[in-house]
Amino acid sequence: MITEDIIYPDWEVPSFIRAIQTTRKGGYSLGKKFGEFNLSKKVGDEESNVTLNISLLKKILPNNLNLIEQVHGIDIIELSPNPTTLQADASYTRNIGEICTVLTADCLPILITDTKGSFVSAIHAGWKGLGRGIIENSIKQINSPNELIAWLGPCISQEKMEVGKEVYNFFQRYDKNTCAAFKEKSKDKLSLNLTSAAKIKLIKLGVQLIYGNSITQHYCTFKEPDKFFSYRRDKITGRMASLIWIDK
Repeated sequence: MITEDIIYPDWEVPSFIRAIQTTRKGGYSLGKKFGEFNLSKKVGDEESNVTLNISLLKKILPNNLNLIEQVHGIDIIELSPNPTTLQADASYTRNIGEICTVLTADCLPILITDTKGSFVSAIHAGWKGLGRGIIENSIKQINSPNELIAWLGPCISQEKMEVGKEVYNFFQRYDKNTCAAFKEKSKDKLSLNLTSAAKIKLIKLGVQLIYGNSITQHYCTFKEPDKFFSYRRDKITGRMASLIWIDK
């Protein structure tokens, strides 16, 4: 059963808010690249195995998955029973049982709700979307009057997230505060802390209730090959899911 290999966010939210984070363990995919619980049909895995994995996941969910087409942008869509488009990097809903989902393999997944449980949202925060403002755009569009709560899921650690100065300049152009999330490694290379950059943005937006990755406990997708997929480590690899829904 995959339930033994699922991460359940440790955060203080209304009792009817449900959230889970899958790992790479517990499914039907084969080999070093995709074994075992790959949930993406777009990375080269056998489609029949991915279908089995999705069916396995659905057994513990209240509804069908809403798998958005992620494009490393800043768009967020509101889910509905019959959405006109699913191309975005974040989704939200106020509907009971509607599941917000993002797939990752190094990028930072962010789950958000509020103290009233009036909505749920899942955000795919790769460095491009994070730098350009996927968090800001999402929170602005959701426009909740209540205090927000965020959970930051497994992602690549700063130690393994090496980038060039062009990435630093990219973040600086959109939000100079996020420059604090970089550490210089050499003349031309820096390391980026996706978690720190996200926290800087969330706090700036007034979000104080932030859970998940911390200095003392931080999952690193790159350094934990038995538990997580990592694009930077393996290039061709599977994807994990971060899911959240309202369950009343």
